[in-house]
Amino acid sequence: MLPLNDLCWLPGRISLRPLSTLESSHNLKTGARKVLERYYSLHAVGMFSGSHTEMLHETLSTLVNENLNVAKGRGYLVYAKTQTHNTFFDDCWLDEIAARCGIGHWEKLTISLNHCASALSAIHLLKNRVIKSQLPMILITGEKAFHCDINKLDNSVMAEIPAAMLLNAGHSPWQIKQTAVRHLSSFYNNHREFPAARRRELFSSLEQDYYDFYLYVLDKFSLTIDHIDAIVPGNIDLPMLRRIADKLNFKGELFTEHISGYGHAYCSDILFNLSSLLKSFEGKRILCVAMGMGITMSCILIEKNENNEVNHVTTSVSR
Repeated sequence: MLPLNDLCWLPGRISLRPLSTLESSHNLKTGARKVLERYYSLHAVGMFSGSHTEMLHETLSTLVNENLNVAKGRGYLVYAKTQTHNTFFDDCWLDEIAARCGIGHWEKLTISLNHCASALSAIHLLKNRVIKSQLPMILITGEKAFHCDINKLDNSVMAEIPAAMLLNAGHSPWQIKQTAVRHLSSFYNNHREFPAARRRELFSSLEQDYYDFYLYVLDKFSLTIDHIDAIVPGNIDLPMLRRIADKLNFKGELFTEHISGYGHAYCSDILFNLSSLLKSFEGKRILCVAMGMGITMSCILIEKNENNEVNHVTTSVSR
């Protein structure tokens, strides 16, 4: 079990831009905008006015300042990302951000695993190492939607929302109890080399594959859907998420309130959605599920620590 000690995102630094204002910056034409509005209930996208370095520094520094006792010791700083071309491997940019935030002595690592599932996959990959080391880990996410060729999907617009999660930093009211990852090899390279008819056939199966992944993780975790009090999905395809919840006969809270206003924020979706949910959440188990291109699906199960008297994880937001 991996304690979940803190979550941080800065909603006061995010501006919500209506889709109607994105034609010049995102090459979002009227027809595509109307599809996003009508079929996917998307009306705006979250944007951060500062640079990539600034958005990560502001978020990380806020989290560290809320946990100065943790920062004094050793730990891991992990940046999970989707794009391979938004940072430069020959620059010490992450080291410089860590030093400015007072954790320059921590071990730093950048991970790009499977696109927008990378953050949850990083937890799956590193959890045993972190637990064995008995050191804290900060997972930070957030990217710039800097080019009109890559800042939108068929069912969403890419958002700039940095977020951070502190793990394994002592006793906590919440803990990551289980993780799971499944890769669908049939979706390799997103079918770009397949004929259009074959692409349509394969993508028509994606909803069933997503539903099957929920069944897989429930079986793996020895749970039924009735044991889950909330589902936090990535911010993609709101109609599909609702259909799957109905098919699962899920009676808990499906946290989708940020999809329409914020769009899809790369790896950050789960972190900032979870931060918002936990402000008033009274349940016991939360299933977080992200889907990355490829297709890879990643999941973490968060469970309340019944032996802890604290009601909720502390969330750091701009005042």
